[in-house]
Amino acid sequence: MTHWIGWLELLAEQALLAAALLVVFDGCRRLVREGMTRRAALMVAIGLIPPVADAWLNLNVMHSVRALQADKLAAVALHGREPAGGWEKAASSPEQRTALSYQAATVAYLFEGGHIAVVDAQGARTPFVPAPDQERAREQFVRDEKAAESAAQASYERGLRLFAEAAAFMLAGAAVGWRQRRRA
Repeated sequence: MTHWIGWLELLAEQALLAAALLVVFDGCRRLVREGMTRRAALMVAIGLIPPVADAWLNLNVMHSVRALQADKLAAVALHGREPAGGWEKAASSPEQRTALSYQAATVAYLFEGGHIAVVDAQGARTPFVPAPDQERAREQFVRDEKAAESAAQASYERGLRLFAEAAAFMLAGAAVGWRQRRRA
């Protein structure tokens, strides 16, 4: 449900979650008051589906963002580093070494912000100077990464809140059912 957008979808989602939590509350109340009946157990099971599924999806967003960040670090480690022994000892033509060193410097800059040296065709090391479009791409990447981390954190917190709300409605229903059972 986290992919829904718009006011109508948001209202529908909140109404569905509220109804599901009320069904969980009433099901737990009936379970404690009347004992284990099929109807009460089914109410709790069906009522828990929307909040638990939504919470699970929200918690998985954080996992997905962390997996993407790990993939980024693996790509930088593979393509954004100088080979062992340096570019001078790489088994390739001078033009290929220059192209590969420029590619590694570009990857390191875009994903980590690091400046590594570039080897020219003569084998001389020169500092990597990013082009203006690479600087804009780096700035956009940093903004996007921070936004993704922030959205994942908010989604994670919402997932935990949904689990806590479901537990609270179950406990409240059990408390009301226990009180009704004592009065009877």
